[in-house]
Amino acid sequence: MNRKALSESVGSVFRLRPNPIVRKSKKPIKESLNFWTFISFPEQKMLLLQNNHSNYRVEIPTTYVRGHEPPDMIVIRGQVYLDEEEKCSVEPFTEGMSAGDSLELVQDPLNRESKEIYATLKAHEGKMVSIRFLKGNDGTAYGFCEATLQLVTHHFVKLYDQGVSIQIFDGGAPIKTPESTKTIALSFIRYEEDDEKENRPRLVIDYSHWEPRL
Repeated sequence: MNRKALSESVGSVFRLRPNPIVRKSKKPIKESLNFWTFISFPEQKMLLLQNNHSNYRVEIPTTYVRGHEPPDMIVIRGQVYLDEEEKCSVEPFTEGMSAGDSLELVQDPLNRESKEIYATLKAHEGKMVSIRFLKGNDGTAYGFCEATLQLVTHHFVKLYDQGVSIQIFDGGAPIKTPESTKTIALSFIRYEEDDEKENRPRLVIDYSHWEPRL
């Protein structure tokens, strides 16, 4: 982490990765609400950020910051939780994990094919994957698309969307998405099965984690 670059960014607006989670609902906040003003950097040991849409304010120790990715993202070695009474807390991820370690932090209890989703997806890094979207708490099928599994870490993945049309199952017209890179926590992804027709993994993602503004 570059403290000098961060100190020069006080006053700027950032998104946090992974997205903060509302502890009561156990759901991540929408991307449209994930904007935080970097208001102070006391002694370059603590980042103080204020949410732009609420009174939530979070203090993140620099030891929990994995990186500052321009132009507007701060990646954390942990999870920010929005608690009651507009209070925030930060719970760090376990340090020193290696590819062979037990990855209980990111195991998906719904996963049918692999006990360690990290190891499963890491083997496909840089390759195309099929994505099946769900929408809503009832798990309603919503649509599908393809993307490149650009980066796989122990806690999140980066998926490159080429800007293709997402086919929707509710009878609507396909959604044309712009070229973009999505960062999604592993805890929000389920490896369902291999797409035998395309010979690639198939991932299941709630659409709110892909494009929460729609």
